Amino acid sequence: MKTLKRWCAVLSVVFVSAVVSVPAQQPSPQSSQPTQQNEFIPIDQLPPQEQLAAAPLLIGAYVFVLAVLFLYVLSVARRLTNVQRELDRLDTTIKQGGRA
Repeated sequence: MKTLKRWCAVLSVVFVSAVVSVPAQQPSPQSSQPTQQNEFIPIDQLPPQEQLAAAPLLIGAYVFVLAVLFLYVLSVARRLTNVQRELDRLDTTIKQGGRA
């Protein structure tokens, strides 16, 4: 159980550091009012402050989901091991003719 808590703490730190490392977007000091555009502008032609830095957030989300899934599978495997051990103990006790 201590190992599971340790893994949760490590993964929390990794996730938080991934989210915090995303640069904050600063508003443009040139204009306080956004102007309306009339045509499509490809994202590679937009100024850097208007582009979304989605890749670090997406990677962080996938890492978080996979880490939680891994911890869940690890938890289920441990519980199944405990149940199997208990069943083996009960089987041995029944074969010996004793009561549990």
